[in-house]
Amino acid sequence: MIPKITVLPTAARYFYEPETDLDLTESAEIAANQFTNDEGEAVADFTTLGPNSFSNLYINGILQPGNSYSVNPSRLYFPSQSTTLYAGTPIILETVQLTANVTV
Repeated sequence: MIPKITVLPTAARYFYEPETDLDLTESAEIAANQFTNDEGEAVADFTTLGPNSFSNLYINGILQPGNSYSVNPSRLYFPSQSTTLYAGTPIILETVQLTANVTV
């Protein structure tokens, strides 16, 4: 008997707009609790991160390269780079967690 495998993605989106300019010429981080979810509610952490997940970061609607940031459940981190994120710039972190269901 060949099992049926179904992959189930669970997506979450987190939103943040800085109130002041964020100078990235030195490394910077934004705590997860500064973000809101799709319902506009504050979050404590990025709960959908884990070994079977991936994330995408959009700044002002533009997908960012993976080497321009890192993320863990408690924060979004930017290594130093030659740019500034201006106050009010939309920052969207999207995470997708994959789960497999096996039925025989």
